[in-house]
Amino acid sequence: MRRALVTSLAFLASATTGCDRYPEDPIFAYGRALQRDGTPYSGESLSVQRKTREDEAFQPFSTVTPGASGEFTLEMLYGEAVSGTYALREMNRFTLALPLDADGSGAFVAFFFQDDMELPTLQAWDAHPAVSIGEQGPRVAFP
Repeated sequence: MRRALVTSLAFLASATTGCDRYPEDPIFAYGRALQRDGTPYSGESLSVQRKTREDEAFQPFSTVTPGASGEFTLEMLYGEAVSGTYALREMNRFTLALPLDADGSGAFVAFFFQDDMELPTLQAWDAHPAVSIGEQGPRVAFP
């Protein structure tokens, strides 16, 4: 009984402490891109930009092409997403953007990460706000 308890505690301790990643370890950001009408966005590449602490602005970093379902997976090395030492780590900032529509509208997501993550669905949004006068004054609604 005691041996099983010690073994279980050792396993629990190793599972909860995790392990440090090395700069050459791959990490993944995955998500889905949709057209304005909700159909999958596929075929055309999405741009990925990165901003490190030394950069003054976002710089082109990579591209990712969604499949027929609109789903995509961005793979990079841990060292490309996080810079510094274990004691003083800094995560780089990223953006992932749909190409702009003919009218100049589009959508993007900004994020930083240090482990695998799921991004929110990337979809351009038709706001078309409707303004009306209500009992308490002007009211803005998004149909």
